[in-house]
Amino acid sequence: MANSKVKRPASAIPGKTGLVTMAAIPLVHYLWPAMPDVSSRDQAALFVLTIFVILVLSERALSGPHRSLGSGLVFNPANFQNSGYLRDYLDKLVGLAATLALLAAFYSTADLYKDPWYQPFFSLVADFWPLILGVVLINVTAVHFSMRHRRDGLWQLGRLVLAPTAPRTESRGLKVYLLSLCIKGYFLPLMFCYLVEDWTYLASTPLWDSAGFPDVYQYLFRFSFFFDLTIVVIGYATATRLLNSHIRWTETSVGGWLVCIACYAPFWQLLSREYFNYDEDGFTWGVWLGDYPVLYALWGSTILALLAIYAMSEARMGLRFSNLTYRGLACDFPYNISKHPAYLSKNLSWWMISIPFFAVDFWTGLANCLALLGVNFIYFMRAWYEERCLSKVPSYRAYKRHIDQNGLIARLKGLIVPRGLAAHEVQRRDG
Repeated sequence: MANSKVKRPASAIPGKTGLVTMAAIPLVHYLWPAMPDVSSRDQAALFVLTIFVILVLSERALSGPHRSLGSGLVFNPANFQNSGYLRDYLDKLVGLAATLALLAAFYSTADLYKDPWYQPFFSLVADFWPLILGVVLINVTAVHFSMRHRRDGLWQLGRLVLAPTAPRTESRGLKVYLLSLCIKGYFLPLMFCYLVEDWTYLASTPLWDSAGFPDVYQYLFRFSFFFDLTIVVIGYATATRLLNSHIRWTETSVGGWLVCIACYAPFWQLLSREYFNYDEDGFTWGVWLGDYPVLYALWGSTILALLAIYAMSEARMGLRFSNLTYRGLACDFPYNISKHPAYLSKNLSWWMISIPFFAVDFWTGLANCLALLGVNFIYFMRAWYEERCLSKVPSYRAYKRHIDQNGLIARLKGLIVPRGLAAHEVQRRDG
């Protein structure tokens, strides 16, 4: 796809985004100054903000996302004096107030969010809510008065509040908006608190103090997920048309939602303990190879290489990472070898980490393998639902056909069945 002559779609994620992200996160983290008087929560938030600014500036310099047709924006100062725009803007402010009320009601009534573990996120919101609200208002205002089609889901929510019994001619925008709100409202607190945990760990365990490969492995293993969480938090917190990183549509099927949220807290803790405990005997690769330093280093390096592919997959999304949504098409490395490089590399790493086939006895090993295969199946279903959701757009269908013919699996098949013979068989069947 990257080398094809087909024009990239308006929703295509800029090709250099992944390179900038891969360089910026480790470099900024390495150069981060010591701040003993600043909490881990605030330092993690400042770090995310720094990376966000770098990505915005790089995309603006390289591709100008604010000018992309995919954003649906055309700045016109006359819109600020247009009575239609002004009237709809007031409706959106009502919709915004309703949005904040829904979030407040959800967070205050759900017992899950009363757990002290979520304190970093909610204390950050409590401390900086005037600034956060100001940024949100600026974004809503700037986007609204630049939109070609201004009556979006936020406007529809405002109209629903003001005129709940009025007939609705279009509800798709409202459905996408409310589902997007659920996605961001669920994932953002969870991912930010994970990020603060990893920031605290990395700050207390410098890489340069490592005594050997086991310490290096542990640090890089943790850093790979810190890297991922940085991108994830940016993706959920900063979706906006101003950056052409808005949510175009969401997954709407119950199955797609279930297989996704099943992989995250608090659902995964229950499922992994009761149904998918593939490490029941606690015998992992480190115990297995602990007495063989060379093999330990080779095995550990392979795991880190898989996690590096996972991190590159996330980095390629840049500002646009999000579960259960379509926010843009990534078709460059590593997405030019597989449609799901993150899922593939992460699932392979779990097999190498847990080595479920080595256990205290045959039946325990079989149970461990079946449990991990169950986890793999969940991710297979996630990939299946994601492809179905993304296939609404022609550019993704074209990308999917390209990967099916030229991706990693197709190339591996080509090693077994010569491509010319396969093409001959297809022609013979068609004939």
